[in-house]
Amino acid sequence: SPPVVMAVVAPCLHAAWETVGDIYILLEVVVGLRKPLRTEPDNIVLTEVSLSKPESIVPLAVGLVVALAYTRVIEFIGLLIAKAYFVSRPKKVEPFVSAWCEAIYFSIQIFISLRLFWDVQWFWPSGWTYSMDDGRKGIIANGVGGIPPYHATRDMRAYYVCEFGYYAAMFLIIFTKKRKKDFWEMVFHHVVTSFLISLSYAFWHHRIGVIVMLLHNAFDPWLNIAKMAHYAFSGPLHVVADVSFALGAIIFLVSRLIMYPYAIYFAWMYASPPSVEHPVWDATGEEWVLKLLLCFLYPIHIFWFVLILKVAKKALLSGAVQKDERSDSEDEGDEKKAQ
Repeated sequence: SPPVVMAVVAPCLHAAWETVGDIYILLEVVVGLRKPLRTEPDNIVLTEVSLSKPESIVPLAVGLVVALAYTRVIEFIGLLIAKAYFVSRPKKVEPFVSAWCEAIYFSIQIFISLRLFWDVQWFWPSGWTYSMDDGRKGIIANGVGGIPPYHATRDMRAYYVCEFGYYAAMFLIIFTKKRKKDFWEMVFHHVVTSFLISLSYAFWHHRIGVIVMLLHNAFDPWLNIAKMAHYAFSGPLHVVADVSFALGAIIFLVSRLIMYPYAIYFAWMYASPPSVEHPVWDATGEEWVLKLLLCFLYPIHIFWFVLILKVAKKALLSGAVQKDERSDSEDEGDEKKAQ
């Protein structure tokens, strides 16, 4: 009946409008018009997700729509640049645009992360002992840092839902693109990452979620700048690709193979209240799921680092970065013709 429909639709529309407002507030924070992470009552919103309340899922859906929209804008700009630059090499347009999109997106995300969390103690490794103070410990304490359980500041929620939206969008888009050698690894990565972000959002583990997102995002701009430079430059300017790739490899090693397990350690050991004698095995159902998902990503990191080392080996032998080891056979053929 119409009253029943409106009882569902009206809260969903309100939640969608509120989430759009969150994103606007995030933009104000990024450009310096508003202080980040304010804990005043008017800047705190609910993040708990319940299937019995469809409006609680709406922020994540809005994040997906926004991510699809602004990644299409980034892609459109990259396409204009690529078509103007690669007039005589049209086959380079698609791979350049793909690298452009990821380089711009992840660079923006890193900037936003630093803008939001630079002054927050738990954001940096020296303060990761506080990275699990929300979640179960925060619920027992009836809040943490001025934030009630299952709530977040509006800019934090906007940051979270947009990041979820990006990975969910990439999961959908990956099936429309040419498959690379690590296609199923990428699918698995996007699925696990989307679940991690949405579950940490819903179960109020925002701090460790932010840390894991930054550790994952730190490498991507460098890899994709290297790809763009490889497609665009030859001769002396190709050193841009070589330097960017080398920096990216170092950042990958540090962020995903060294710092990431360190973050998992804190997620595993510091989720329990201080009174628990054996925190390794003390976890709720959702905490076990989150911990295991964090661990599942690590073998993929090792797999990708092996591919990075293969590219590095070829670069040392040939004197320049040759190609992305994940490229499919058609791309490999194009590269051989170009060399």
